[in-house]
Amino acid sequence: MSKLFDNIFKESNKGPVDDKERLCDNICSTLTTIIDDRRITKDKRLIVWLECEKQIVFDQYNNEDYRRLLLISLTQKGFEFKQVVFEMGKPAEDNHNVFKIKDNDHEYLEVKDCENVQQTTAGKKAKIVVVEGQCLIKPLQKEYVLSSEEITSGRIPAYNIGRGQFVQKNGGFRENHIIFDDNPDSPLRNEYRCISRDHAHIGFDPKDGFFFQVDAGGAFPGKTHLIWGGKEFGCDCVGADFPLTNGDKILFKYDEALKAMLLYEEINT
Repeated sequence: MSKLFDNIFKESNKGPVDDKERLCDNICSTLTTIIDDRRITKDKRLIVWLECEKQIVFDQYNNEDYRRLLLISLTQKGFEFKQVVFEMGKPAEDNHNVFKIKDNDHEYLEVKDCENVQQTTAGKKAKIVVVEGQCLIKPLQKEYVLSSEEITSGRIPAYNIGRGQFVQKNGGFRENHIIFDDNPDSPLRNEYRCISRDHAHIGFDPKDGFFFQVDAGGAFPGKTHLIWGGKEFGCDCVGADFPLTNGDKILFKYDEALKAMLLYEEINT
């Protein structure tokens, strides 16, 4: 398990640290043996069944913090489940989608299609706000408003984050919407180089809302971090999406030094 997860589990006070780490490792190992093409998990729901005698024991795992940590671990290994849930008890014996978790007779995995979620036609809005005072560099604006309708209508594919507004990419051009300075005459031009021209983007899904993805330029290890669900981790997996919730932060670093920070805030419409 990565050093990041070592630290997260050691800092957790919600249940036995060693057992949480063991369960996370064993879930990943079991999935590796039963799923050949990890891309199919994008539209799947993962159910973790735990045979617990006491509700208090089950609740140590069935909480938002642990679900998010498990999602991060799965994503880093190429499993991009749409949803992860925990169930208390034992699944039906005739369920062919259920598999025993490695090294335990009382833990099971079930992989199934996500249930249809009614998609709303109402637009959703949020904003990206620059966190002042802690960072040396920042985008050209202090605040950027995100509108789901801009994406669902096809006007833009996503809200791109990067250095410069119009940049060359793969023989064409990419338009950045959350823009960092690309002026070669800027006194901070060397600092701004920690932001790539194709660094990351914020997309929208009708089921999950706005989500963050790192792009090729921002995927270098240690360059892009998220504070997601109160925990910080590095983003270096292109294509992995992280649904954003109010208060999540996007961090840009160079040599472990924080250079810029953006805050995600929901707008009630």
